[in-house]
Amino acid sequence: MLIPLFDYEPHRIIMESYFRFDGKQYLYFPKGVRYYKLYRTTRKINSFNELKYIAEKFLYLNPDFDIDLMKKLFIQLSDRGNGHIIRTYGDERVESMIDAVDRQRPLPYCPRYRKIIFNPGKRISRADKMKIVGKLINAKEKPTKQELDQIIQELWTENIKITISEVSKRAKCSRYMVGWYFDENKKNEVKNLNEMIRETYLISKAIEAIDILTEGGNKIKMRELKKITSIRDYALLKNAVKKYEDAI
Repeated sequence: MLIPLFDYEPHRIIMESYFRFDGKQYLYFPKGVRYYKLYRTTRKINSFNELKYIAEKFLYLNPDFDIDLMKKLFIQLSDRGNGHIIRTYGDERVESMIDAVDRQRPLPYCPRYRKIIFNPGKRISRADKMKIVGKLINAKEKPTKQELDQIIQELWTENIKITISEVSKRAKCSRYMVGWYFDENKKNEVKNLNEMIRETYLISKAIEAIDILTEGGNKIKMRELKKITSIRDYALLKNAVKKYEDAI
């Protein structure tokens, strides 16, 4: 499920990379093409750097957008109350970040190029999409180590648990076709990455709770933090407090 980050219709915001289909059901790019979108999964925005990355994509997709209006939209986005982000950031900090992105206009990082872009104006079932993918991209061809390494990095960056099922899903092939990749060394590496993903999730949960507990200038109390998060790992909570204080 994809959740739009902005109320795009009133402000005519372009929410994803534009492609001209000329009536076609899909476009195929053998070497892949950059693709950006201003939607999120059920995972919330996790850091200020991630908010900045969204601003970079926003201006890349909407280069002539009114900057003052963009600042207002991002101040709304950076408020925990809207449900998109784990903690609230100050208005001045957000506005300063928008000014910097506007001056620099960097080319946003693209974790993975898209080879097939389906026409959103055409109703295509998932089964038909998979048939098209299978026809254009040989599903029987074993993914390369480089391709699977990139998927692992992508999942880790997105804080999504790394499993054979998730990797095969993104590689658009069967579990059997990626099984060779998960030798003992890779399994140990994935285990460590998943521990980091879990820790990042718990720290994000703790930071969100800290933001609630410190509203109105209240001090952080570990007992209350443990109670509201159900996290018993004191070292992890201490790490979350440090990250929260460092970001202020």
